[in-house]
Amino acid sequence: MQIDNDNVAYDEYFVRASDTDMFYSAALPFYFDAMQEMGGEHAERMGVAIADLMRERNWTWVITRTRAIFHHLDMWQDTVRLESWPQKGYKLYCPRVVNGYGKDGSLSFEAMTLWALIDLSRNRPLRPSELESSFRIPPEDKHWMDPDIGKIERFDDAAITERWPVHTPVPTYFDIDYNRHINNVVYVRWMVSAMDEEFLKSYEPAVVDVQWEHQTFRGDKIHVETGVVSNDGSEARLVHCIRKDDGTIVFEANTRWRKKDQ
Repeated sequence: MQIDNDNVAYDEYFVRASDTDMFYSAALPFYFDAMQEMGGEHAERMGVAIADLMRERNWTWVITRTRAIFHHLDMWQDTVRLESWPQKGYKLYCPRVVNGYGKDGSLSFEAMTLWALIDLSRNRPLRPSELESSFRIPPEDKHWMDPDIGKIERFDDAAITERWPVHTPVPTYFDIDYNRHINNVVYVRWMVSAMDEEFLKSYEPAVVDVQWEHQTFRGDKIHVETGVVSNDGSEARLVHCIRKDDGTIVFEANTRWRKKDQ
């Protein structure tokens, strides 16, 4: 990773065969993995990684929201160049931008991620200003994205026209991260694993807006629901929901998909 004088981080990620689908297109979890890695390593370089915060203050980071716009999907053996920077606090969130560029230099995706700083002693969120003095915020006239990404449409409120079968994944040991809960990328993997296979063969993501609401752990019984709101044959709009067995919603998502070029 390279970090410039404005505190913008740059790195490259290679698309492996295991990161792709049956057509060698990069799958959604690849992008969420890369975004997580960029944020984590950049935070470590700034001295505010999860391990640093836990050791020194008993604080941690949790991601609450990501809205990503996909312009095109990268392919097997492509190298994706990522750039990322933190922004000034927005409400109780610490925004971080992650943009990805393909092998020809064109923009693959652009994402706003919203993180919360949690005081583990009190199990309460902290204001971003508690930590902002610990690192540089890039100048907004050069590096800025609007962190106000609106509210997500609730699965239970959506006008669903078709429901796909419920997926019931089993959390495993390797789904657990440093916070000792199921890692945020696993929810995205569960979400796409619940989707109709024929649909995935014909469509690719255009916008993916996800919201993490509660923690899950090993032993939790998980139910992944998918609803089609609209599909005109060229663009589809879906809603997604992950619940625990007791009905608690732990994750919701709104996604838009475009028909693949044939």
